[in-house]
Amino acid sequence: MPCVTPRAVRLASPLLLTLALGCSAEGHGEHHGPEFHFGPAPHDPAEQATRPVGGEPSDQPPGVRDDGSIVFAVQWFEGGLEQALSEAKDQQKLVFVDVGAYWCPPCHELDEQVFTQPEFGAWLSERMIAIHVDAEKGDGPELVERYKVQAYPTMLVLEASGIEKGRVVDFVEAEPLKTKLEAITAGGNVLAELEAAARDNPDDIEARYRLGHAYALAARRDEAEAVFASVIADDPANEAGFASKVFFDRAQFFTLKLDGDPEAAIAKLEALQRKYPASSEATRAYRMIGRASCKLGRPEQAVAALEAMIASDPEDVSLKISYGWFAFRENCRPEAGLVAVLTGIAQDPESAELRYLEAELRRLVGESEAALAAINKASELEPDSAYYKRQVRRFEALARGEGE
Repeated sequence: MPCVTPRAVRLASPLLLTLALGCSAEGHGEHHGPEFHFGPAPHDPAEQATRPVGGEPSDQPPGVRDDGSIVFAVQWFEGGLEQALSEAKDQQKLVFVDVGAYWCPPCHELDEQVFTQPEFGAWLSERMIAIHVDAEKGDGPELVERYKVQAYPTMLVLEASGIEKGRVVDFVEAEPLKTKLEAITAGGNVLAELEAAARDNPDDIEARYRLGHAYALAARRDEAEAVFASVIADDPANEAGFASKVFFDRAQFFTLKLDGDPEAAIAKLEALQRKYPASSEATRAYRMIGRASCKLGRPEQAVAALEAMIASDPEDVSLKISYGWFAFRENCRPEAGLVAVLTGIAQDPESAELRYLEAELRRLVGESEAALAAINKASELEPDSAYYKRQVRRFEALARGEGE
C-alpha cells in the first residue's frame, strides 16, 4: 500500500490495468503509511514546486533544488479536469491525471525522480495533457469518486471524452512507467495478463488472489468475488496466507470503501481476527477498525483498537508508526497517537519517520515550536530528503502563524 515517510513503500509489482473502458488500482505489501484516505487533508502552505504555467516551460532546468523545491519537466496543465479534457480534444491527445496528496511519499518520489526527467516530460507532452490533482482538495474528492481511485498515487489515462483507458498505481520509475503508459495508449489489456495467468495455472492460488485483488482495486466487485470465493475454497485454514487477505480486502475495498458501511466493516474485520488471529491481516485490521470507528464518531473505540494493535507486540516499533500515521491522518485523538510515537522514538531514536509523525501530531495538539524542532530533527536524520526539506519550510511557516 502506498505511503510511508519518506521511505516510499512500493507495490510488490505496481499494478497497471489497461481496460477497454478502464478501471483499476493498487496491490501492495504491508506498510505503515495511510492505506486509504478519508477526511480532510491538512493545508500545506510550503508544499510548493515550480510547475510550468499554461504549458510554458520554466526558465530553470528541471530537478530538485537544494531547498527541496522542484522544477518539473512535465508541463502541467493549469486548470480543472473538464478544461484539460477540452484541451485534449482540441489537440487530439489523451489526458494524464496524476492523483496524489501532499503527505504521500510515493507521490513525492514521482515528483522528484520521474516528473523532473526531461525525456519523460517531452514524451508525455507529445501525447497527453498532463494535470495534477490533489485528491483531498478542490475538485479532487469528486474526481476520486468518479474514477474510484483506491490509493495514492494513481495515474489515470483518459480519453478526451473522459473515459478511462487505464491506470498505474504507486511509484514506478520513468522508463517502466513510460512502457506501461505506452501499453495503455496502444489499447492493450494488461489485466488480461493476470486473467491468463490465473486461467493457465489453475492450481496457482497466488495468481488467482492477485487477479481478485486487481478486480477489487478496479471496483469490479462481481468478478473479484468470484475469484475470491475460489481462493477461500482452496485455502480455508489460511495455510497459504491468502484467505485472510481476501477477508481483509472484502472489508476494506467493498464494505468500507464502496458500500460506505463502517459498522459492517468493523464486524467483518473482527470476524477476520477471530478466524485467523495469527495472520498479519488480523494485526492490520486494528487500524482499519480504528478508521471505521472514527467515521462513526467513536474516537474512544478507535483508540482502543490502536492500543490493542501496539499491545499485540510492544517491541514492534512499526506498530507505533502505524498508530502515529492513523492519529495524524484521521486527526483522531492525536494526543494518544503522540504518546505512541514518543514511545517509538525512545525505542528507535534514529527514525526520521517517527520524528516526522511527532511533528505532525505536535502540530495537531498546538505545540508549534516542538513540532518545528521535531521536523528539523527528521531532516537532520535524512539530510538528502527533499521531502523533509519542504516540510521544514512548511513547519517554519506554520510557526510564523502562516497557513493553517
